[in-house]
Amino acid sequence: MSEKKTVVKKVAAKPAAKPAVKKAVAKPAAKPAVKKAVAKPAAKPAVKKAVAKPAAKPVAKKVVAKPAAKPVAKKKDDTVSQVFSIAATTLFELRAENIQSIDLRGINDVADFFLVATCTSEAQMQAILNELSKEFKAQKIKMKGIEYKSGVQWAVFDVGFELMVHLFEEAKREEIQLAALYSHADIKELKEKDFVKKTTKTKAKIEDDLI
Repeated sequence: MSEKKTVVKKVAAKPAAKPAVKKAVAKPAAKPAVKKAVAKPAAKPAVKKAVAKPAAKPVAKKVVAKPAAKPVAKKKDDTVSQVFSIAATTLFELRAENIQSIDLRGINDVADFFLVATCTSEAQMQAILNELSKEFKAQKIKMKGIEYKSGVQWAVFDVGFELMVHLFEEAKREEIQLAALYSHADIKELKEKDFVKKTTKTKAKIEDDLI
Protein backbone atom coordinates (compact mmCIF):
# COMPACT_ATOMS: atom_id res chain seq x y z
CA MET A 1 0.00 0.00 0.00
CA SER A 2 1.48 3.10 -1.06
CA GLU A 3 1.95 5.49 1.60
CA LYS A 4 0.62 8.88 0.85
CA LYS A 5 2.97 11.40 1.92
CA THR A 6 1.28 13.99 3.70
CA VAL A 7 2.42 17.11 2.30
CA VAL A 8 2.47 19.63 4.91
CA LYS A 9 2.77 23.01 3.65
CA LYS A 10 4.67 25.10 5.93
CA VAL A 11 2.71 28.06 6.51
CA ALA A 12 4.85 30.86 7.30
CA ALA A 13 3.68 32.23 10.53
CA LYS A 14 2.67 35.77 10.14
CA PRO A 15 3.47 37.96 13.05
CA ALA A 16 0.42 38.60 15.08
CA ALA A 17 -1.06 41.87 14.24
CA LYS A 18 -0.32 44.38 16.84
CA PRO A 19 -3.43 45.76 18.36
CA ALA A 20 -4.07 49.18 17.12
CA VAL A 21 -3.25 51.52 19.88
CA LYS A 22 -4.89 54.80 19.60
CA LYS A 23 -2.66 57.48 20.74
CA ALA A 24 -4.61 59.41 23.25
CA VAL A 25 -3.93 62.98 22.55
CA ALA A 26 -3.93 64.68 25.87
CA LYS A 27 -6.49 67.32 25.59
CA PRO A 28 -6.08 70.25 27.88
CA ALA A 29 -8.23 69.81 30.88
CA ALA A 30 -11.39 71.64 30.41
CA LYS A 31 -11.48 74.73 32.56
CA PRO A 32 -14.29 74.49 34.95
CA ALA A 33 -16.99 76.81 33.93
CA VAL A 34 -16.86 79.69 36.32
CA LYS A 35 -19.99 81.59 36.55
CA LYS A 36 -19.32 85.20 37.04
CA ALA A 37 -21.20 86.15 40.11
CA VAL A 38 -22.77 89.46 39.44
CA ALA A 39 -22.68 91.33 42.72
CA LYS A 40 -26.16 92.24 43.48
CA PRO A 41 -26.61 95.34 45.56
CA ALA A 42 -27.21 94.41 49.14
CA ALA A 43 -30.81 94.46 49.87
CA LYS A 44 -31.64 97.53 51.89
CA PRO A 45 -33.06 96.58 55.19
CA ALA A 46 -36.66 97.26 55.28
CA VAL A 47 -37.02 100.45 57.33
CA LYS A 48 -40.26 100.88 58.95
CA LYS A 49 -41.25 104.43 58.80
CA ALA A 50 -41.75 105.53 62.31
CA VAL A 51 -44.80 107.62 62.46
CA ALA A 52 -43.93 110.45 64.76
CA LYS A 53 -46.39 110.44 67.54
CA PRO A 54 -47.15 113.77 69.04
CA ALA A 55 -45.15 114.18 72.22
CA ALA A 56 -47.19 113.55 75.24
CA LYS A 57 -48.00 116.78 76.95
CA PRO A 58 -46.33 116.93 80.31
CA VAL A 59 -48.78 116.84 83.08
CA ALA A 60 -48.52 120.26 84.55
CA LYS A 61 -48.41 120.21 88.28
CA LYS A 62 -50.38 122.95 89.78
CA VAL A 63 -47.95 125.07 91.65
CA VAL A 64 -49.53 126.78 94.54
CA ALA A 65 -47.96 130.20 94.68
CA LYS A 66 -46.49 130.67 98.07
CA PRO A 67 -46.50 134.18 99.40
CA ALA A 68 -43.08 135.74 99.01
CA ALA A 69 -41.07 135.37 102.15
CA LYS A 70 -40.76 138.63 103.96
CA PRO A 71 -37.15 139.74 104.15
CA VAL A 72 -35.80 139.11 107.57
CA ALA A 73 -35.05 142.46 109.03
CA LYS A 74 -31.54 142.65 110.28
CA LYS A 75 -31.74 143.03 113.99
CA LYS A 76 -29.80 145.98 115.18
CA ASP A 77 -27.18 145.14 117.69
CA ASP A 78 -27.99 146.66 121.09
CA THR A 79 -24.57 148.24 121.26
CA VAL A 80 -24.99 149.89 117.86
CA SER A 81 -28.41 151.25 118.83
CA GLN A 82 -27.03 152.59 122.09
CA VAL A 83 -24.04 154.21 120.35
CA PHE A 84 -26.28 155.85 117.76
CA SER A 85 -28.74 157.07 120.37
CA ILE A 86 -26.07 158.57 122.65
CA ALA A 87 -24.43 160.44 119.78
CA ALA A 88 -27.68 161.75 118.30
CA THR A 89 -29.00 162.85 121.70
CA THR A 90 -25.78 164.72 122.44
CA LEU A 91 -25.93 166.53 119.09
CA PHE A 92 -29.48 167.70 119.71
CA GLU A 93 -28.84 168.69 123.31
CA LEU A 94 -25.89 170.87 122.28
CA ARG A 95 -27.87 172.47 119.48
CA ALA A 96 -26.12 171.06 116.43
CA GLU A 97 -28.07 171.83 113.26
CA ASN A 98 -29.27 169.88 110.22
CA ILE A 99 -28.53 166.48 111.76
CA GLN A 100 -28.60 163.60 109.26
CA SER A 101 -27.94 159.88 109.49
CA ILE A 102 -26.39 158.02 106.55
CA ASP A 103 -26.92 154.26 106.62
CA LEU A 104 -23.82 152.69 105.09
CA ARG A 105 -24.56 149.05 105.87
CA GLY A 106 -23.81 147.00 102.78
CA ILE A 107 -22.31 150.04 101.04
CA ASN A 108 -19.16 150.99 102.91
CA ASP A 109 -17.23 149.06 105.53
CA VAL A 110 -15.86 152.18 107.20
CA ALA A 111 -18.84 152.33 109.56
CA ASP A 112 -22.47 151.25 109.74
CA PHE A 113 -23.66 154.83 110.16
CA PHE A 114 -22.47 158.37 109.69
CA LEU A 115 -24.04 161.10 111.79
CA VAL A 116 -23.54 164.46 110.09
CA ALA A 117 -24.26 167.79 111.76
CA THR A 118 -23.52 171.48 111.34
CA CYS A 119 -21.92 173.59 114.06
CA THR A 120 -22.40 177.33 114.10
CA SER A 121 -18.92 177.92 115.49
CA GLU A 122 -15.66 176.25 116.37
CA ALA A 123 -16.51 176.63 120.06
CA GLN A 124 -19.68 174.63 119.57
CA MET A 125 -17.77 171.95 117.69
CA GLN A 126 -15.27 171.65 120.55
CA ALA A 127 -18.07 171.44 123.11
CA ILE A 128 -19.83 168.65 121.22
CA LEU A 129 -16.63 166.61 120.88
CA ASN A 130 -15.98 167.02 124.60
CA GLU A 131 -19.50 165.97 125.55
CA LEU A 132 -19.45 162.94 123.25
CA SER A 133 -16.23 161.78 124.89
CA LYS A 134 -17.74 162.15 128.37
CA GLU A 135 -20.93 160.28 127.48
CA PHE A 136 -19.16 157.34 125.86
CA LYS A 137 -16.69 157.01 128.70
CA ALA A 138 -19.56 157.09 131.18
CA GLN A 139 -21.24 154.24 129.32
CA LYS A 140 -17.92 152.36 129.09
CA ILE A 141 -18.11 152.33 125.28
CA LYS A 142 -14.73 152.30 123.61
CA MET A 143 -14.12 154.83 120.89
CA LYS A 144 -11.48 154.83 118.21
CA GLY A 145 -10.48 158.47 118.43
CA ILE A 146 -11.10 162.10 117.52
CA GLU A 147 -9.82 163.95 114.48
CA TYR A 148 -9.88 167.66 115.06
CA LYS A 149 -7.69 170.58 114.13
CA SER A 150 -8.43 174.20 114.84
CA GLY A 151 -9.41 176.20 111.77
CA VAL A 152 -10.18 173.13 109.60
CA GLN A 153 -13.95 173.48 110.22
CA TRP A 154 -14.40 169.71 110.11
CA ALA A 155 -14.05 167.24 112.99
CA VAL A 156 -14.66 163.48 113.22
CA PHE A 157 -15.64 161.57 116.33
CA ASP A 158 -14.84 157.94 115.45
CA VAL A 159 -16.53 155.25 117.53
CA GLY A 160 -15.24 152.51 115.23
CA PHE A 161 -17.16 150.13 113.05
CA GLU A 162 -20.53 151.17 114.47
CA LEU A 163 -20.53 154.91 113.99
CA MET A 164 -18.64 158.01 112.86
CA VAL A 165 -19.85 161.50 113.74
CA HIS A 166 -18.91 164.24 111.26
CA LEU A 167 -19.14 167.82 112.50
CA PHE A 168 -18.86 170.66 110.00
CA GLU A 169 -19.09 174.38 110.01
CA GLU A 170 -21.62 175.39 107.40
CA ALA A 171 -19.24 176.54 104.64
CA LYS A 172 -17.14 173.39 104.94
CA ARG A 173 -20.19 171.15 104.84
CA GLU A 174 -21.29 172.77 101.61
CA GLU A 175 -17.82 172.24 100.18
CA ILE A 176 -17.47 168.55 101.12
CA GLN A 177 -21.03 167.52 100.25
CA LEU A 178 -20.81 164.28 102.24
CA ALA A 179 -24.51 163.49 101.74
CA ALA A 180 -24.15 163.88 97.97
CA LEU A 181 -21.15 161.57 98.01
CA TYR A 182 -23.32 158.85 99.56
CA SER A 183 -26.55 159.77 97.81
CA HIS A 184 -27.24 156.10 97.03
CA ALA A 185 -27.37 155.34 100.77
CA ASP A 186 -30.38 155.71 103.04
CA ILE A 187 -30.17 159.29 104.32
CA LYS A 188 -32.55 160.54 106.98
CA GLU A 189 -33.14 163.89 108.59
CA LEU A 190 -33.27 163.23 112.31
CA LYS A 191 -35.83 164.90 114.56
CA GLU A 192 -35.09 166.13 118.03
CA LYS A 193 -38.29 164.71 119.52
CA ASP A 194 -37.13 161.18 118.68
CA PHE A 195 -34.05 161.53 120.89
CA VAL A 196 -34.57 164.31 123.41
CA LYS A 197 -37.57 164.43 125.70
CA LYS A 198 -36.52 167.52 127.55
CA THR A 199 -33.75 169.88 126.64
CA THR A 200 -31.25 169.73 129.42
CA LYS A 201 -28.48 171.68 127.73
CA THR A 202 -28.46 175.32 126.70
CA LYS A 203 -26.22 177.29 124.42
CA ALA A 204 -24.82 178.97 127.51
CA LYS A 205 -23.70 175.56 128.73
CA ILE A 206 -21.77 175.03 125.51
CA GLU A 207 -19.29 177.74 126.37
CA ASP A 208 -18.44 175.92 129.61
CA ASP A 209 -17.78 172.61 127.85
CA LEU A 210 -14.87 173.71 125.69
CA ILE A 211 -12.10 171.15 125.36
